[in-house]
Amino acid sequence: MPETIKHKYRTVLLFGMPGSGKGTQGTILGHIPFYVHVSMGEVLRKLPKYGVLGQKVLEYTSRGNMVPDDLTIQIYERHITLLEMQELLTHDRHVLILDGIPRNYAQAERLANVLDVVQIFHLCINDVDLAIDRLKARALRENRLDDINDEVIQRRLKIYEEQTANTLSFYDPALICDIDATQAPLMVLQDIINRLVMLQKGRRLAGLSGLGESFEPGSSAKIAATIHQEARSARSTVPQPSGATVTNSQNSSS
Repeated sequence: MPETIKHKYRTVLLFGMPGSGKGTQGTILGHIPFYVHVSMGEVLRKLPKYGVLGQKVLEYTSRGNMVPDDLTIQIYERHITLLEMQELLTHDRHVLILDGIPRNYAQAERLANVLDVVQIFHLCINDVDLAIDRLKARALRENRLDDINDEVIQRRLKIYEEQTANTLSFYDPALICDIDATQAPLMVLQDIINRLVMLQKGRRLAGLSGLGESFEPGSSAKIAATIHQEARSARSTVPQPSGATVTNSQNSSS
C-alpha cells in the first residue's frame, strides 16, 4: 500500500451535480502548464476490473452508489503517489484540479491536511432534465453504461443533493465561485479562466507567488481578502453617472 501523501498541494476544486461539466472543464484546465487534473471518477473507472480494488469499486458504481470513504481515499492517495513518483506532480510547482473528490463532508475533513484549497468552482445547473440529457449523451459517446440507466442516474443525483452539495459548507464561502453551467462549455471555461486570472493577480498583489511558482502554505485567506479588496477598490473608482450610487457587493465571486 502506498505511503500517505506527505505534501500539501494548492488545489482548485470543481463541484457540481452529475452532468454539470466538471470533467470537461477539468480536462481542459489540466492542459495548462503546472495544472494537474485528477478526476476521481476517471481514476475509479480505469482500475482493472479483474483487480481487487476494481471489483470492490464496481460493486458500488454499478448500482449508482458512492464508493465508501476509506476505499476512495486509499485509491486517491495511491494515484497521487504514482504521479509524484513519475514527477508529474510536485508540491512546490503544481496546482491540483480535483473533480469528484472530496464528495462529502467527511472526505473534505480527511483531506484538509493535504489540500490547500485556493478556489472552488461550483458549476450550478438547476435544470435537472438538461443534466440527465448530458449524462445520457456522454454515456453513448464514452460507452459509460452506468449513465444510461434512469434509476442509476436518479440515485446519483439524489446522493449529490444529500451529500456532495453539503460538502461546500466545509469551506470558507469566500473561496466559492458560482458558475452558470447551463452555458455553452466555452462560456463556462471563460468564466473559470477569468476567475483564475484574478486569483493569479491576487496572489501577486498579496505579495505571494503565482500559482505555478513556489508555495506558501495557508495563504488562501490572505489571497481571498486581497481579491475582495481590489474588486471593491476597482468599483469605487469607476466614474458614475450623476446621481448614481456605488454599491459594493459582498459576494466576492460575482
